[in-house]
Amino acid sequence: MKAGSESRRIPEVDVTSLLREMRLGAAIQLLNHRAGCQLDSAAVKAMILAYEIQASRMQTAGETGEARRLARRAAALNSLLVHGPVPAQMVAETELPDGYVGKILMVLLTGGGFDDMVCLRSGDGWHREILLNTQTEIADLGFPDAQVHPLGGAYAGFDSDGSIGIWGTSDEFGCCDKQQAARLIARAYPGKRLRIED
Repeated sequence: MKAGSESRRIPEVDVTSLLREMRLGAAIQLLNHRAGCQLDSAAVKAMILAYEIQASRMQTAGETGEARRLARRAAALNSLLVHGPVPAQMVAETELPDGYVGKILMVLLTGGGFDDMVCLRSGDGWHREILLNTQTEIADLGFPDAQVHPLGGAYAGFDSDGSIGIWGTSDEFGCCDKQQAARLIARAYPGKRLRIED
């Protein structure tokens, strides 16, 4: 029988294994708080490539949602390599596909490594569906402790003249701060003219 402290020893957790399981939150904690913990860049690059290949195949097969999910994973891992273990760099600030016309929802990410990050998301369903999809997105990236709070909704659309309009409100969550929505969209689409209506 082992002595007290030996029987309670916690097994070593490998950062690469956590990343393969897409548990970014846990991997970031290890990288930030465990001395000597390092990232295997070659392994992460291989994961990124695998996700990109899978995303391309899914897009070709018409599985747009799955392709987007896999592309987000690749982008998050790439941001880990480029920016280090900073959760706010691993989640896209704005997701608004080129040519989109429809609902948008501004959300606040808190906890799980996020320091009050404001994001903008779009979707063809109800504003509530956009919120649920964003919660799923954040959990899928490996941040199960992060909270996603709605900050209000509106509509956004690309016009034929190349500009992007923002208008309306969400019946369920109220109106988002359209000026802030415009700033988020402007960072995603620099050079595009933005127009706020009503």
